[in-house]
Parts: sequence; structure tokens; C-alpha cells
Amino acid sequence: MREYWTRYSDAQLPFELDQSARNAMFLRSKENEKSLFLQGVRSAGPLWSDALDIMSDLFRRYWETGVAGGNSEDLEQLGPGQKGVLNPMFAISSAPSGEFAVHYGTEPLLSFHLAPAFQGTISGQSLSAGAKIDRLVQAAKKQFQDWCSTFQDLVKNNQVYLQIICCDAIALCFEYQLEITLDARSRELARAYIKPWSSCPLVLDGQLPTTSSGKPAIRQFDVIDTSNLGDHVGLINMVTSCTPLLRPTHMASLCTESLLAASENPTTSLSSALGSDVATFSLVTGLIPTGFLNPVTMDGVCNEAILQSLSNAKESAAQKQYRLRIHWKLPLSGDNHARSSVEDGEGLRQRVNFEPEDLATYLFGIYRKMFADEDITSMFARAQRIKSSVFSTDMQRYTRAAAVALLRLVKTRSVTDWEELMPRFLNKIEGDQSLVVGSNSLQELYMHLTVLGVWTNPALTEGPRQLQDKLGLSLRSRSCDKGILGEVNVPPIVQIVLVVPRARLKPFTNRSPDLVGTPGIHVSVKQHIGQVQYENHFYSFHCCFGKFEFDHAHGTASTFEEDEKGWLGTADLIIICPVPAFGLLTGPRKGLTVALVLNSNPENMARFTQILGMMMVVFETNFDDRQRAFVCKDAPKLDSTHSYSMQKQWMEACVKKNQQHLEPLAKMHMGEKVISLQVRVGFTEGSEESRALASGVAVTITTTSLHTLLVRIGNQLTRHLNFPFPVKGSQSKTRIARKSSWIEVECPLHAVPDIDEFDSWTQIISDAEHNLSLCGMTRINLDIQPLVNVSTKSKISPWLSNFLGGALTHAEKDLPLDPGCSPNPLYDLKQSLGNIFLQFAGMNPQVSKPIRTFQLANENGCHTTIFANGMRHDLDLGSVVLDAFVIPFTVPRVMELRSALGRLQDTQPVTVEVSDKELVLWKRMLPGLAERCRTWNHKSTCEYRSKSIPLSTEEAQNPLCRCGEGKVPANFAKTVKEWAPFAKYAVRIALAPVFPMPYIEESVANMKMLESSAPSLAPSLGAKCDECSRASARLKSCAKCGRARYCSRDCQKKAWKAHKKECRK
Repeated sequence: MREYWTRYSDAQLPFELDQSARNAMFLRSKENEKSLFLQGVRSAGPLWSDALDIMSDLFRRYWETGVAGGNSEDLEQLGPGQKGVLNPMFAISSAPSGEFAVHYGTEPLLSFHLAPAFQGTISGQSLSAGAKIDRLVQAAKKQFQDWCSTFQDLVKNNQVYLQIICCDAIALCFEYQLEITLDARSRELARAYIKPWSSCPLVLDGQLPTTSSGKPAIRQFDVIDTSNLGDHVGLINMVTSCTPLLRPTHMASLCTESLLAASENPTTSLSSALGSDVATFSLVTGLIPTGFLNPVTMDGVCNEAILQSLSNAKESAAQKQYRLRIHWKLPLSGDNHARSSVEDGEGLRQRVNFEPEDLATYLFGIYRKMFADEDITSMFARAQRIKSSVFSTDMQRYTRAAAVALLRLVKTRSVTDWEELMPRFLNKIEGDQSLVVGSNSLQELYMHLTVLGVWTNPALTEGPRQLQDKLGLSLRSRSCDKGILGEVNVPPIVQIVLVVPRARLKPFTNRSPDLVGTPGIHVSVKQHIGQVQYENHFYSFHCCFGKFEFDHAHGTASTFEEDEKGWLGTADLIIICPVPAFGLLTGPRKGLTVALVLNSNPENMARFTQILGMMMVVFETNFDDRQRAFVCKDAPKLDSTHSYSMQKQWMEACVKKNQQHLEPLAKMHMGEKVISLQVRVGFTEGSEESRALASGVAVTITTTSLHTLLVRIGNQLTRHLNFPFPVKGSQSKTRIARKSSWIEVECPLHAVPDIDEFDSWTQIISDAEHNLSLCGMTRINLDIQPLVNVSTKSKISPWLSNFLGGALTHAEKDLPLDPGCSPNPLYDLKQSLGNIFLQFAGMNPQVSKPIRTFQLANENGCHTTIFANGMRHDLDLGSVVLDAFVIPFTVPRVMELRSALGRLQDTQPVTVEVSDKELVLWKRMLPGLAERCRTWNHKSTCEYRSKSIPLSTEEAQNPLCRCGEGKVPANFAKTVKEWAPFAKYAVRIALAPVFPMPYIEESVANMKMLESSAPSLAPSLGAKCDECSRASARLKSCAKCGRARYCSRDCQKKAWKAHKKECRK
């Protein structure tokens, strides 16, 4: 990136586009003339509907002119003939050749938060397209300037430390794993290359922060953000490489993001990307997506569902997009009850016990999904489907090394008999009839199992010459070979170096990139014995361009120099591939060949069969070719042998560190998914528990949280049981052995946590120092979030109604409208939040001005008052937030403020009717709403230190601590003077709508559903039912005409006979 900007700043101005760039821009702009650029609406947040046309226009103008949106200011600097200050993307191509190579979807404004500009200055105004674009570009530039200024201040104050490493991300993570666990820094010992197409070794050279003793200061990480790297290397690879690097604390989080859809439906996208049931994957890897702990989010995810709906209607044969952000946590980290029995540390990584056959079947299922492209039975069906819809899972991202890396992680996180499991697992692979192509990769699979310390094949424990007699290997005589293969001590794994002549790469270099695509390649080692041919494929190897010379006397590289021009240079292609040595020593030497081959799939066959032939061979030679094929002990510049032994040490250290006393047993359904977890607690002979059980006292099981049960033996003896995944404690089964002194409890897993019972998304975690952290909410600095302009109702009504309509799930859209009538208090909460937001926006025809005061009341009266100060954009989450203050009422407060409450009623506050269950949910939520925008410090006398959070969910009890009371601005009562007496008890909150987690439950936020569901959250606000004339804030509009409104389905049915005549008009 630094080099890129350096090239731009060094460019001579005025900068003139070359002809190739002009032609490329012209062709792309012609393609864009009638297209609708949907991705741009992401920058508009909740105002997506206002952004559709403008963002498409911005995109088209960018490609026509070479400056952001074709805005007038930059066009003026650009000057006539496109000479001047171009956008850097066009001025300096990212291609090494300098040729024009800008991605076709590039849009410079996509990453900015433009919702305030749309809502405040554009929406509904009579401005020309050029004027609107100029305002948007100026807003983006202002944001960028503010960001740069803030970042510079942080750097000056030493508040930011950046370590930029340009290398392969996966390789770096595995390097960190060894360093952190074994204190093994690779200052001189290199175990991998720094990145593909480079000969530079990856060496951690001591530039990272260290302690006085020289050990790494950064042991593990609290947060690892991978952006959308998983789209390119595979989500499983991200989990296997990053999970061991997380610090075992409640704060630790792995953040992954994807732009490419893994399936048609977002609710199956995660399981499709993992090739597995998500719950079971979480149990075997030790990380759980937070959606399975908190199935709602404040992130404005409904916008993405709308974008998907529009994209499906627009492009039936394009790569499907769906932006999905997932936070992965340690399973017990967000559960206060579970954490009370374990400290931060390895106790949060609760391992699970599996039956060998169950786990072998499950892992084999993932294996088949990872290599589904090798399934001959579905290969051509997949090729046909890709013509109409392409998913991220259609891309070949995984190798056998990746599959073994997953097994490596599973082995450190699960308990089973691996000596029994591995033969079962391998037998399933060898006996599988679907992955026919994969049978050629068995040698590579066995090799990586050994290299990564997962399981050792006997043929790879020692050199093949040493094992010849022990295992009865039939190897050719030493006299037939020279170099490494002719020695007595041939290492179990050797490195093949294949030098591919530059001329053999013409099928790729002499054709346009569009015709070449990105074909996958592998190394093929063949052995011809008589009329029989044996072929083994290897997909994990390293490539670079350069000069390679071999020292035949020592069996090592004497010269290994990289050609930095790569594909644009003239050097040969060097392939470095590890292989088992015994495979090179069987059969006659003259029958042994090595080749570089394209992967067999319909795409490659269509592109290259006529050029390369049916076998898709790029280059092939035998091992008598002393210029092109070599066998080395180590990869050039690396110490592979030492690296292999360290991998085994890492495995042993991790398994030992993660050992625990209480490890639940997973009960699986046909090896496909875990359906329940079983915990057995044994008591030593003579203990109080043992004596109590023998005496016949009652044993009761109580559910205390999503992850914990409380076992009570008699009246006084208790034991907490933790589970590494949410369980249905109410459906637990218990077995008691009074003579043998043990209790066994089995609980089914929760598919989706029971919000009514635990509301885990509202939880606040307190550590030993009483630092508070949020589980299902995010912090927000309200003071820097732009205000939403609610002065003109007609401008805010359409987009806000549509946005809030996406809060409902498909299961909720048909629930009763009346407060308290639904079985789901979360649904009632969503309705209440929608009511509050829309009333504040002035969408009540009965009131001439927006509502500022809201009272939450059940049948016993008002319990909580909310003073709304302003509606703001939540730029990070693409949502809106109400900047408000809250007072939960207690009896003493009501008595004290009785007169003030009377005067407050004169301001006509809106009463939001809530059920008893919804009121409890509000009380659980309020501490989190206060904490997420807190600017004050908790006191040493804070009630949270000695009591639970919330303090109480009982009626007429305060759920909040008193630390934030009275922290109101000086102008608190400026808008409504009747607020003044309440200031000393008011606590600031950031109130926001909540949405379903997209990979858990499907939102109604698509174009068709919004028409019928949005009115339920955008009610008539004070209007009356067209049938019974009952006033209600929760009227639903007729789905056909949208004009008639009813309070219930019964009224709608009664009115239909008369209404259908008008409706049809």
C-alpha cells in the first residue's frame, strides 16, 4: 500500500492516461450505462432506498471520468483531455506491469458513511444529479479528513502501535502459534515462505515487542479481525489458523466477514461455508458464533437482506453477494454464571468428549464438503448450476493440508481415542466412491497428518530405508539412485523441485486474463510399473519465478534467486513440493515422472483442453532430467525437518494445556450433528456428597443460564455444571448412582437460545477488577454521531418505516398485534421500539409535533419514563439510535416526583403499553443501553460490585446502578421544561432497534415482505381501526391496497365484504 501511494505521489502532474487505460475505462463505462450498481447502497445505511439511483450514477460517472463520482471540483482539477489529478486507482494501476488493472467493481465512496448526507441534504430535495453527487463527495472527503486528523493525534500521543507485516496471512498465523505456545521465534529458522510467488523465507526477526528476557510481549490476542479474507482462503482456514491465537478471556473475539454468499438463504450460509452443522463445529473447535448466544443484533442487517432481494431480481447469473459479519467467542465467555466457576484462562476452553466413530463420521462429512469439487457425481450438475447462480462454496479453497489443520485444532479441543478414531476416519476416505479424484491425494493426506503431528503413518516414522525390513516395503536398490534418494538415511519426507520452462507457460501468458481465469494447479508424481500406472497428486506446494541451480554432491540448492518481475519476467517457474520419500523409491526409476497439471474441473476443461490436451499437463519430466527435476532434503532456504518436530511439540503442549476434569460427552445423531451433551459428576468415597447420595436425599436440577445447571443435593450441597454450548436445561434427563456416587445429567442443545428465559444479548460481563463489557451490544459515542433531521415528516417517513420493518423475522410477522397477546416478549419489544422511534420522528397524525416523552406502562401503571433528546445515525452499524435519558420508577421516587409527574402529563407523553414479560426484558436491557454510551466512571460504591446486573427485574425496582444518575447536559430541559425535576435521576441511554441475526433467523426485510410487514412497525399512530373504530398504535395495513387499516385479523375478515370493492380500485 505504501508503494502504491508513493508511486502516485511521485507521478508527474498533469497526469495523462495512456491509451490502454482510456480504452478500458471507455468499455467499462459503456457496460455501466444501463446497469444498477446495487453495492453502493451499503454506504447509505438505513437510507438505502434513497441511494439506489444516486449511487449507481456515482459509479457510472467514476468510470467515465476517472474521479470520484465525476464531481465538479475534481473534474476541474482534472482539466480537459483527462490530464491532471486523477483518482489514484486510475492514475497508477495495481498491476506490476503498469497496465490498467482496476477491479470492475471499484467505487471509491463505498467505504464511507453517507447516510447523514442522504438524509440531511439530498433526500427529497430538488437538486440536480450533479449537485447531489458533489454534496456526497464532499461529505466523504470531510470524513476522510476527520479520520486522518484523529489518527494523527493518536499517533502523536503514542496511543497507536502498528506492526505491518506483508506476508501470507495463514502462514503468519501458524508461525505465531508455534512462537506463542513454544516460545520458538524464527529469527534464523525459517519454516515457511513469506507469501506465494516469493522465495523470501518468513522470519520473525525480533521487531515485535518483547519483554526484558527477550520473550514476545504479545502472547495472544484479544481481537483478531480478518475482514473478508475468508472469501478468498476459506472460512475453515480462518478458524483453524486464528483460534489458537486468541487469549482465553471473556473479551477475546475472532471477527470474520464475508461478501460472497455461501448459499441462497442467509440462514444456511454459515453452515454451508463450514460444511457442517454450526453447533457441532463450535464444539469441536472451541469457538462459537455469537448469534448462537445472542440471536439478535443492533447491526442494521436488514439492509443486506434488501440488497440481496434486489440483486436476485437484477442478476440471475452473477456471483451472489451477502455481507455477513460474524463474531466468534469462547463459549463460556459471555455467561456470568459459567464464569463464576472458572477463571479467565483455559477454563473457558471447555473440551468435549466424543465417541470415536461419531467424531470420525462427522469429520469425514466435513472432508467431503471441503473437496466437493472432486465429486464426479455432482461435478457437471454443479457446472450447470453455476450458469445461474454462483456461491462462495463453488470455489476451490482447501487442500489436504487445510483438512489436516482442522483435525489438528479438533484434536486440541476434543477428547476421544485418536488411535481408534484415525483408522476409522481414514477407512471412510479410502472406501469412499464419490471423491474419485481425491483417491490420488492419499499420500499427501498421510504426509500432512504426520507433519502436523495429528497421526503418524508407520511408513513416515523413519526413513524408508530403515523401515524397509520392518514394514516389508519393496524399494529399489540404492545403486539405482543418486543424491538423496541413493543415501542410506533418506528422510521420510523430501522436497521435489520442478523447474518449468518459461515457454511452457504460454497458454497463460499469451492469452487475455479473461480467457485464462484463475485455474488451480497441482503437482503429479507418477510411477509406471509394467502396464500399471500409479499417480499421486499434491496441492500444497510453493511457486516462484527465478533461477535454481542444484548441488548434486550435497543434495541441496546451490543457487535460488527470485525474479521479482514474476509473470512479467523471463525466468522459469520453480515448483517446490514436499512428498513422502517412499513413493519415490518404489518401482523402476525410469518409470518415475513429475508434472505440473491443471486441476480437473469443467471450467479448466472448457478453457484449456484444446491447448493442453485431456490430461491438462503443463509440463512433465522424469528424474533423470538433471536440469528440471531435483530431490532435496529441505525446501530451499527453509529448515523443514526441524519444523516438523516443532509441530509435534505444539500438538503435545496444547493437548496437555487443555486437559480438564469435567468434559461433557457429546451425543450425536448419525455422526452428523450433536443433539445433546452429557455430564457425569463423580464424588469421592466418604465425601459429603457421597454420604448424602447414599442417604437417599433428593437431587434437583435447576437451570441458571444458557450454559449452566445447578445440581442441588439435599438442602445445602450444590455443584455447578457448565456446558460449552447453550442447552435446554428444562428438558434435562438425570441419572443418579447412589452407591457408586455419581450424578449424570444430559441436556439437548439449543438450536436458538430461548430469549424469553435468559435474554443473553442484554448481559453485561464484569471481570475481577469490575470492568464491564457488553455481550450482545456495541459501544457508541453518541456525541459524535450525526443527528437525524426529523423536522420534515415526509422526508423521514418512507425510509424509517422500511428500515424498522426489517426488525421482524418471518416467524414474527403473523403474531398478534396487541401488547402482551404474543407469546414472545422480544416481538413485543420490537413493536414498542418501532412505536417509539416513529412517534419521535413525528409520524403521528394526531399530534402536530414529534413526541419527546415516552412512558412504559403495564396494567399497574407507568414504571419507566424515557426522555428522547434526539435521533442519531449509528454510522458503524448502519442503523439509527435514540439519544435518550431514562428513569426507572420506584415507590419513593414516585412519591417525591408526584407533582412533577402531574405536570409532565400536560406535555402529552405517549404511553407505550407493555406486558409484564416485556417489562422484565426492558429492565434487563436498560443497564446495557446505559453502558454502551457511558462517558462517566463507575464509583467504588457501585451497586453492581455487590449485586447482579441488572440490580432487579421486579416491578417498581430500579435495575440501574446510581453512578450515571444526573449526568445530563445543561440544556437537558431546554426543549421540554417539564423535564427539569427529573434530571437528578436521569441516566443517558443509547436506544436502538434490534434485528434478527441473519445466519440464525430470516428477516422479513425483502421488497415483497416489507410491503406487508412494515406497516406493523410503522403504525397509524393514534388512528382508529377501520372496522371497530378502536384507537390503536399498532394497526396493520391491507396488504393489497395499503390504505385500509385494522387492529386484528378478525376485523380485517369482517370488513372484507365491504372493503373488497374499494380495495380492487
